[in-house]
Amino acid sequence: MIDRRAMMLLAGASLAAGPALAQSGDAALKALLDGFAKGGTAADRLKTLSALDPQALSPKARLDYDAVRIATTAEAELVRRFAFGAGVAGPYVVTTRSGAWQKASEAWGDAAPAMVARIQAETDRIRQDAGAGVVPPAFLIDRLDKALVEARSKSSPSVGGALNGQREALLALKLRAGTAAGMRFKDREAYYAAMLKTQLGAPMTPVEARRRLDGAIKDLHARADVLLKAQGLSQGGVGERLRALMADERYLYSDDDAGRDRAIADMAPWLAKARARLPQAFGDLPGAVDAVSVRRMSPADEAAGRQGYRDLPSADGKKPGAYYVDLKRIRDRPSWSLPAVVHHEVLPGHMLQIPKEELSGAHPYRSRVACPAAMEGWAVYAEHLAWEAGAFDGEPLAQIGGLYWILFRAARARMDIGIHLEGWTPQRAMAFLADVQGAPVIFAPFAQEVERAAIAPGAAAGQGMYWLELARLRRAWGGTLREFHGKVLDRGTLPLAMID
Repeated sequence: MIDRRAMMLLAGASLAAGPALAQSGDAALKALLDGFAKGGTAADRLKTLSALDPQALSPKARLDYDAVRIATTAEAELVRRFAFGAGVAGPYVVTTRSGAWQKASEAWGDAAPAMVARIQAETDRIRQDAGAGVVPPAFLIDRLDKALVEARSKSSPSVGGALNGQREALLALKLRAGTAAGMRFKDREAYYAAMLKTQLGAPMTPVEARRRLDGAIKDLHARADVLLKAQGLSQGGVGERLRALMADERYLYSDDDAGRDRAIADMAPWLAKARARLPQAFGDLPGAVDAVSVRRMSPADEAAGRQGYRDLPSADGKKPGAYYVDLKRIRDRPSWSLPAVVHHEVLPGHMLQIPKEELSGAHPYRSRVACPAAMEGWAVYAEHLAWEAGAFDGEPLAQIGGLYWILFRAARARMDIGIHLEGWTPQRAMAFLADVQGAPVIFAPFAQEVERAAIAPGAAAGQGMYWLELARLRRAWGGTLREFHGKVLDRGTLPLAMID
């Protein structure tokens, strides 16, 4: 909370009052944002923000204020109009990725009654939301049922009884769930638009998003068609030909230490070239960009099937960092698919983005809520930027790999819209992904992607539209490429409305 003295200072403040007053305003805002990170309703956060005078803030703190206010306003509008589900997390209170059931097995003894109360409260909300027509799709109910059965088997008797009650409530809804993979309730298009707005920090109609994603996929397929034909692959759709190329033994690594070591060695020159190109498009490069590498996981991580992960460098580069590539299923990672991974995961993707965020001074709460689509959306944009900057020139197979990854991002964004607004079944959605991108990427089986999109409407589409919006804004930008990227990255994560 803001203390009374700070509130009095803020009430009539202005920039003309000088640096000391701005510092008082900045401290008050920081205290608020620290508190926001602990929870509370969007309406309460918006009310508290309204008590601050933004004119009493320094320019940097004003960015925090404006960005958080835009995000909080969008969330408050969503919750006020659609009083069901889990707010910005999605329309369903309990899913395969959220709910008290995930920690039910930990609640024994004195902790059991509180867990029972949590589960029962969620069950009441499931029934209440169903009364408003908000029912999870049947395939999601089936998957959640399996998770609840497993959680029950590991829980105390009282907690298990509560989980059984939740199962019964969900299974009773199956006859109303239908076969579609997405939302079926009234005003779902308006809901989807509201969810997109919370993802992007700017309004975006589903119709516009669909049009632009369809156009992007058509253009990417046209480019891929030319490249695939040059490799002797002319029969079938683009997805079918990409699957054939992925199975071509000429481009597969051996499933042993030598094959995995070779894959890492093949990625290193792409990282060196990406690092050398950075000054052409980015200014004020953090020391971190010289302290990152691509590495192989430990044998234990590989055996466990751990997904790729980042060990972040310090922003100044004094502590090195790395991206550890998941190579357990190395036969599913043809050599031509790896160069684009460098641009997404390392440079100019996440390993440039994250140190820039740290150096921006943005409050962590702003970084989290201002534009949820920005994290992955930037990395997709970085892949596209590398393509357009000529990173793959003279390397047709790497060009195909770059297109393969961007098609994956575009396909799941378009699938997100298809299941929620066009009534696609899970089978239809997976067939679409196969047609667009060919084989699933290593960490994203088609069934998993459909499940993710069903749970969080607008999240995948938001990432795709952040990429496309950045590309559009860059084309319209009147200055240099370095200036544009400074506008996007140097000030920390901002709603798209503040970048535009």
